[in-house]
Amino acid sequence: MYKKTALARALALALGGAALGLAVQIPAQAQSNATGTIYGQVESAADSTVLLENSATGFKRTLSPDAQGRYQATSLPTGVYKVSVMRNGAVVSSREGILVQVGKGNEVSFLDGAKLETVQVIGRAKTIDVSTADNGVSFTAKQLDALPIQKTVEAVMQLAPNATRGDSRYNGAASLGGGAASENSFYINGMVVTNPNTGLGASSLPFGAIEQMQVITGGFGAEFGRSMGGVVNIITKSGSNDWAAGTLLSVAPNALRSRAKDINYAVTGKPGNEATDGKLFRLQDQNTQSETQMGAYVGGPLIKDKLFMFVAADQKNTNSSRVDLPTTSVSSGKWGWAEREDKTTRYLGKFDWNLHEDHRLELTLIGDNSTRDRKVSGFDYPTLTRKGAQATDFSDHYKNEFNQTPVGSDVQFLKYTGNLSNDLTLTAMYGQTKTEKINTFAFGGPTGGSQYFVDVNPAGTAPGVVYNNPQPLLNNVLPDGSVDKTKSFRLDLEYKLGQHSLRAGMDVNRLSSLNNGDINPGAGTYRYRKLASAGDPTGGSFPGAKLISEGPGALAAAGYYGREFNFASVTNAYSDTSAWYLEDKFQVSKNFMLGLGLRSESFQNKNNEKEVFLEQKNQLSPRLAATWDVNGDATLKVYGSAGRYSVQMPTHLAVRGAGPSSFLFQYFTYTGVNPDGSPQGRFNLTPKYSPDGEDGSKKDRQTLMVDNMKPNSQDEISFGFEKALSKSFNIGGKVTYRRLTSTIDDYCGYGDALQKYADDHKIDTKNWIGSGSGVLCVPFNPGEDATFNVDYAGTRSNYTKVTVSAKDIGFDKPKRTFFAFDVFAEHPLSQGWYGKLSYAYADSKGNTEGQTQSDVGQTDIGETRSWDYADLMEHSYGPLPNSRKHSFKAYGFVQLNDMWQLGANALLASGRPRSCSGSYPSKPNSGYDSGYHYCDKLPSPRGSIGNLPWDKRLDVNVVFNPPVLKGLQLRMDVFNVLNNQIAQNVDEAYNVGTTFTPNPTYGRVISYTEPRYLKFSVQYDHKF
Repeated sequence: MYKKTALARALALALGGAALGLAVQIPAQAQSNATGTIYGQVESAADSTVLLENSATGFKRTLSPDAQGRYQATSLPTGVYKVSVMRNGAVVSSREGILVQVGKGNEVSFLDGAKLETVQVIGRAKTIDVSTADNGVSFTAKQLDALPIQKTVEAVMQLAPNATRGDSRYNGAASLGGGAASENSFYINGMVVTNPNTGLGASSLPFGAIEQMQVITGGFGAEFGRSMGGVVNIITKSGSNDWAAGTLLSVAPNALRSRAKDINYAVTGKPGNEATDGKLFRLQDQNTQSETQMGAYVGGPLIKDKLFMFVAADQKNTNSSRVDLPTTSVSSGKWGWAEREDKTTRYLGKFDWNLHEDHRLELTLIGDNSTRDRKVSGFDYPTLTRKGAQATDFSDHYKNEFNQTPVGSDVQFLKYTGNLSNDLTLTAMYGQTKTEKINTFAFGGPTGGSQYFVDVNPAGTAPGVVYNNPQPLLNNVLPDGSVDKTKSFRLDLEYKLGQHSLRAGMDVNRLSSLNNGDINPGAGTYRYRKLASAGDPTGGSFPGAKLISEGPGALAAAGYYGREFNFASVTNAYSDTSAWYLEDKFQVSKNFMLGLGLRSESFQNKNNEKEVFLEQKNQLSPRLAATWDVNGDATLKVYGSAGRYSVQMPTHLAVRGAGPSSFLFQYFTYTGVNPDGSPQGRFNLTPKYSPDGEDGSKKDRQTLMVDNMKPNSQDEISFGFEKALSKSFNIGGKVTYRRLTSTIDDYCGYGDALQKYADDHKIDTKNWIGSGSGVLCVPFNPGEDATFNVDYAGTRSNYTKVTVSAKDIGFDKPKRTFFAFDVFAEHPLSQGWYGKLSYAYADSKGNTEGQTQSDVGQTDIGETRSWDYADLMEHSYGPLPNSRKHSFKAYGFVQLNDMWQLGANALLASGRPRSCSGSYPSKPNSGYDSGYHYCDKLPSPRGSIGNLPWDKRLDVNVVFNPPVLKGLQLRMDVFNVLNNQIAQNVDEAYNVGTTFTPNPTYGRVISYTEPRYLKFSVQYDHKF
């Protein structure tokens, strides 16, 4: 149940009290996630009508004001409008240049009766939207084109307050408002396009096809859901009554690109790491990269004022070469050098049909696919040179593969908007998405890619032993036929009733991921390591594991051992989500608006046989918002919001959580290593086992279902203000507080509690999986009592409900809080320039990041290792990876004259918190290698090691419009002008495996920000 906090009560009382004494009322406004609103009041409303016109498309809408002269036009397509008051068929007053933006309202009133006898043309709208209480930023196509930013949605997201770059291992995904990188929602023209498999990222567009983009970091209304981070809302360009076409060519040559920083081992100062401390880990200054991008568009009327088209496409080609393996890899001589050709191809087809003044259809077709073709050969570290052609050279090809490329999709959807009356508007939409994922390989050599991968580090290398790795692939591989699909339906109604703008809607989304998951290349891995003492036990968490010293030979006596690992998770996965919402935006008085909303969401996750194994029904999320136009003239707005927000579990949860996955270990000693990397003289210290019950057999979905599950959810409250100091200068600020109320993750450590229940109740457990290799990991709500369905008899038909208290489970409540205070100063585009400066103080703390775990870059979304066992969460509270305490952002551009324009974009942000995770200081433990919040056997709370360096970046551009040819533009962008290559993340694992041996890679940088580079562009736009 939603708990109303003291802060929420304060919001209601403070804003409610502000409304007292205000009596004159104008209409409320309701905004859609793909359209905007114009509203206002007309004096002498009798015999008057209000005409709204978009001359670019011929769109018109005529409204009759009510008895008080109020009018409201909702669900307007974005664009520039003229608003006219008509009387007896003639225009008596009008205002032009009214920009309708996505999700925003524009007040256009005609209240001076003396001036209604002549035409008034006013081309400037008010700069503060007093009708909304959401937090975030909006950009028009002109702003996006002028700013020196990389032409990606992710780059635009970083301009928003409280937006940070997610971990580099999440493929460019961003964190908004302290949320995990998987907790954002993405919409294009009202269609949800979020990655259904992981929630990381979304489909995108040819950049020049974006008309408007909105990044909402909080306070969004009841129509938005499935997000605890933020919402990215994109509106595409459309055709108009004027034919227009354009083309773009940009080049970023390698010759003008600065050299990348080498990655060195950190100086650990620990015994055994003398050979690596401070030395080269991976060479990067020989890396090369060049980029070209080509695009074109055309748009215009197929039937004037009725049917329009806009088609755009572009392709970005990036050719790069790099050293692909570290100095310690036994494979560098064969596969240490990679040449890559990356292609991202995108298109948009947008067709708009004005069936009637009150009815229109939109068809949107999107393509977004990325490929990588890679050729791998040898690199010689001793001489720092490439090797020539060898028999072991190989190549591979990827399409929409998360570890290699961006992941987009093909999207098609149809949308209908009908103004059924002056007061009633209906929108309906149906669409689908499809993401095809491919990897193919062409191996050299006689064994191809069929062999195990061999993993060995310097500390684990025995003298005189040659460790050969015959497997060229580093990452797991996808099965054939891997594809993600969604089918979506949405219906929205808007109705104006006096001072109330009422909205209601529902949506249904069916998600499927076929042949989802991945497998070890060559079916497995041999990992070779060394313990400080051969008398120490290994074998992870398996009971009764032998000591290394029990193995035969000198290597075992010296502490050398190995581990065989087999992993496969290929399966089909399904998920259904549905929601309905109600919302009332009540114009309490002329200056004060109150928004009340309620959203109900239902989530289902299904296994490969479409059986439900996780479900939350009818989860209610109340929303409250209020805005106060203090002076009544849109020069000072005070606003606030409070609400609950939830996010679904992606389809990937079923891959290991409910599918027939294998996750198998076997520890051994050895006397030597064969040419294929396999051990000689193998002596097994354990049988082959799974620490979490993943043995390849079908999982019983009943035993995966914990009763009365709550969804991932959080509460949020915010206060803010915006002030227009003049017609061309605004300031503002806001305070935001978010608190995680519940989360879902997987839990593996409940077997002892279930065994105790069986013993206490004299239940025979000889056929129960929990008495053998271990119970399955199941989704649960950490910090809550859990009722498990236990199949003690092993019949898959007789289940015993066993409730284990939160105290006995051993976890604290999940904690994630986000507090932020941010201020801004903005000069809207006028007098030839635009600029915005913002500062944000943000503090994000907790014992969980949410659905992701950036500490290790884990991509098992919603089933991280964090909550598998209680010992993993000891000392886990502290600053979270996405926390950036201080950030300054500044961006803008100035038009010097008709020919020249300059732009800049700057960031200064405090670094990411650092943690140290090591082996658990005592045994027995859950055997999760260096996965505990202990460092050198001492407690090491999350984020207690300090912070990475401050992130500093400056991007600039210069634009020249030659007067000899109208529409021609020459442009140069310089990214990272000062070449500040800042560490973004580091290896936080302190120990090697389950041992206390210091990890030689602890503290080494995983990724730096991109080095300085220049991009030159030629663009030509022509209107016919």
